[in-house]
Amino acid sequence: MSSYASVRDAGYDEAYREALPRQHHAMIFHAVAGTWIPIEVAVAHYTACGMLGISHDRQLALGRVAGEQIQATILGTIVRMARESGVTPWTVLAQLQRFWSRAFDGGGLQITKMGPKDARIEIHRAPHADCPYWRAAFCGLAMGVVELFARKAYLQEIPERARPPGYAAFRAQWA
Repeated sequence: MSSYASVRDAGYDEAYREALPRQHHAMIFHAVAGTWIPIEVAVAHYTACGMLGISHDRQLALGRVAGEQIQATILGTIVRMARESGVTPWTVLAQLQRFWSRAFDGGGLQITKMGPKDARIEIHRAPHADCPYWRAAFCGLAMGVVELFARKAYLQEIPERARPPGYAAFRAQWA
């Protein structure tokens, strides 16, 4: 819902409605918070977003909108308190699989520590990870989440020559 809202609020609603296959309109446009959306609908959504001709930088920005929405909620207050008590991005990264399981039915992720402030995030068996738009928006979203616990975050997709279906890899760094 937040992904569609960010696309709509950025002025792409009409083009998005044309790009999204009609059979998914009711599911997307009448979705209720807290309900599951089938993965086929999510893939159709991210594919439609990818057809809008939005630049990579703008896709990152739209992904960050979701991260900013998280910060604006009560979670933001809790996060600020946690930051003051010493919680770091590593604390959050260790919990990502748990958050993933609440947001997605299937797939998963793996976090590998590459350095003190450097991690590799791998997404596995997630059909929406095949959508370039989702991968760019994920970078923006993840930067927003990491920045809850760091001054600055950087996240970029790691290009793979032979990427298996449902796979994506990212490098996260922060200061």
